[in-house]
Amino acid sequence: RDAGHGSRWQRSVHPVAPFQVTAMASVSAAFLGPPHAVQSAPVPPALQSQSPSVGRSASSQKAINFTAFPVALGAGIGALSVALSRRKQKKSNQRRTKLAAVEDEEVASQAGRELSETAQDRVFHWLGKAPAPGSPCFKSLQKYFPNALPSKALHLRTKAVLENEFFFTPETTLLGSSFCPDEINHHGRDLPTVMRNYYGKIFPMGGIGGAPYVGETGFAAFSSHVADNGDIIVVFGPHVGISEAGEVGKYLREGQTEDSTACGAVIGAYQACMCSDGVTTPEMDPADMQMSEIKQEFTPHAEGISKTENPMAACSYQAFEFVKDRMLKIV
Repeated sequence: RDAGHGSRWQRSVHPVAPFQVTAMASVSAAFLGPPHAVQSAPVPPALQSQSPSVGRSASSQKAINFTAFPVALGAGIGALSVALSRRKQKKSNQRRTKLAAVEDEEVASQAGRELSETAQDRVFHWLGKAPAPGSPCFKSLQKYFPNALPSKALHLRTKAVLENEFFFTPETTLLGSSFCPDEINHHGRDLPTVMRNYYGKIFPMGGIGGAPYVGETGFAAFSSHVADNGDIIVVFGPHVGISEAGEVGKYLREGQTEDSTACGAVIGAYQACMCSDGVTTPEMDPADMQMSEIKQEFTPHAEGISKTENPMAACSYQAFEFVKDRMLKIV
């Protein structure tokens, strides 16, 4: 929120509002290769030391090393924005080498980011869009999701590349999103709303946890709605809350007096797996299909997640892998 609207950070912070921790792979994923080339986001050392596999799928063990911009996404998972351009493919090939050479040292998930304070940190806090440097919320954010960006900053940076390098225009661009329908993801300053307001139209694809449950049929419908000779942008990922006290996975919702979980579906699935034998795959419940799928995804990873320094943060990285894999299957 703006500083003039009160101190949201005195209560709690949700990276998707306004940090937008909606896991998104790094902006570079949109410009350095086709969808199948999108890699996993780098996992902070705090979550790597005890379980290196957290945040990685079996088929994707390599982290992104080069990015056009700092990893955006509270979940350090940055914003996986897959941009598909029908008319600029030839020109984009010449630009990939240039973009791939841009290595932002601040993006690296180095240990101690939560102990440092940059001019950017101070500016974002002064604007009322980030927690105060040195506060418990700031330390958790930068420790587990280093270099997270406010949603407006992320939008402006991606917009600059898409328009200046690839000649996208709002008039001929169709935006597709796959975020959890949780109401805290859709406030006025959250990424889905900011991008929708700019591009003018949006095709929602996400269910609980952020996975694109519209499937291949839904994506085919979405892509067929784009303007003639136009472009589409797909942005997706899970979300995670961080309380004023710095507790990852907690968020103080308006009108309530106690923190609640965020993302509730992801955390609930993880906790359900921990209460089971960790081996048997949960059956699909026709009355709760989306939650059933999240549980099935987390079953083989729950034990590893439990051994990390912060399981709630590790859940966010694993959720990103789940959402990313589902998205790449339907693109």
